[in-house]
Amino acid sequence: MIEVLLATYNGARFLREQIESVLSQEKVSVRILARDDGSNDGTQKILADYATWYPDNFRVVHDALRTGTARGNFGLLLQTTDADYAAFCDQDDVWLPNKLHYSMAAMRMLESRHGAHTPLLVYTDLRVVNERLQTVSDSLWQSNSLANVQTPSFAELLTENVVTGCTALLNRALIDRMKTMPATAQMHDHWAALIASSLGAMAAVPQPTVLYRQHASNVVGAIVSQSSFSAKVARFLSKEGVAARHKQAVADRAQARSLLELHGIEMPNERRKIVEGFLAMEDLSRIQRLRTTSSLGLWRPDRQRRIAQLLDLLRKK
Repeated sequence: MIEVLLATYNGARFLREQIESVLSQEKVSVRILARDDGSNDGTQKILADYATWYPDNFRVVHDALRTGTARGNFGLLLQTTDADYAAFCDQDDVWLPNKLHYSMAAMRMLESRHGAHTPLLVYTDLRVVNERLQTVSDSLWQSNSLANVQTPSFAELLTENVVTGCTALLNRALIDRMKTMPATAQMHDHWAALIASSLGAMAAVPQPTVLYRQHASNVVGAIVSQSSFSAKVARFLSKEGVAARHKQAVADRAQARSLLELHGIEMPNERRKIVEGFLAMEDLSRIQRLRTTSSLGLWRPDRQRRIAQLLDLLRKK
């Protein structure tokens, strides 16, 4: 049984279509655990309807909390589920019928290699679509230059997340460790990837399994860049670009510090040293930062991002 964790907030417009696509999954047993974060647009009525229509396969978490974030909403769902496997689900996408079947097949392979007691994560590619489900990009990975980086190293994940939450499937060992998600965790999917990569294993399914709908109300959306190279360079060199990357670097270090504090004792020695080295870079000289990045494998996962990272490393602190 796979429990699909559906986090909602003012998502009535596309919600029924998403729910139907989850309930129509082929070759797997599925149930939905939903939680709303205080909607006022009819979302809660839709959830109540499905709970009535499918009492054995659809239940709603009722509480008075308002988290204000997708991370917080999914965090409460993770604390509630008792399933052996859980999948994150956004409110406005459409799942292809074989999504969970493909993911479960990959999960079984991971379990055969590492054991079900090990934190394991499976994720897939996505097809980016517009509001009317017309294709914008056949592959999010291809659009974001990540098609050849399907499974990044743990070191690479410290600086950039490549896992899109709505494609992720978690086993019980990972769910249990996800129940303690600190405020420094930037997103639930990045935190899941860091735990699985540092304590267990991940697998990538190259097939797109989700119609990843992009619209004006997206909380977090796809980055499908059509900018020219010169425009990208100008944006990178701008004051705003430098400030944004500095802010991101601070957030990355805070997240890594929490990972070490919460799970460092469980990490294999070489992975713990990677986190420690990553955190120590803040106080190093430019040359030392370059050496540490190279020795620990902390480069970002594609060439374009690595060039940008190199330039940032060479800047004065």
